[in-house]
Amino acid sequence: MKWRPIFILLGAALALVCAKFRVLADCMGIFAFAWYAMLPFIDTKAVRAPWAKFTILFIGLFGMANAAVFLMFHRGWLVASPHTKHVLNRCLPFAGGIILGVTLTLMFSGQLLGSRRHDKENSN
Repeated sequence: MKWRPIFILLGAALALVCAKFRVLADCMGIFAFAWYAMLPFIDTKAVRAPWAKFTILFIGLFGMANAAVFLMFHRGWLVASPHTKHVLNRCLPFAGGIILGVTLTLMFSGQLLGSRRHDKENSN
């Protein structure tokens, strides 16, 4: 509840800075994947396997890089040759598929949310 005004102001600032919808979506993707990368370290009540923590961190960083490249293309900050544009337009959706596939793997294994840690006081 206390974070709601901050998110509203952040969303309004992003809407002002990013006039196009694609650019706004890319900015939101960067913030969402940054949160996703910090998930294993923020949620201390969940118990996850070490490989799952590493995988969640990897997906977050990989997704941030993917969204940042899309943002650079949509804002015109990155000017590439036609061949490079063609290669990146073929590879970036493939990277999104990898992110989706690994996230689904974590979800089906039960490691995405993790199991809840029980306090010793509650078990007595």
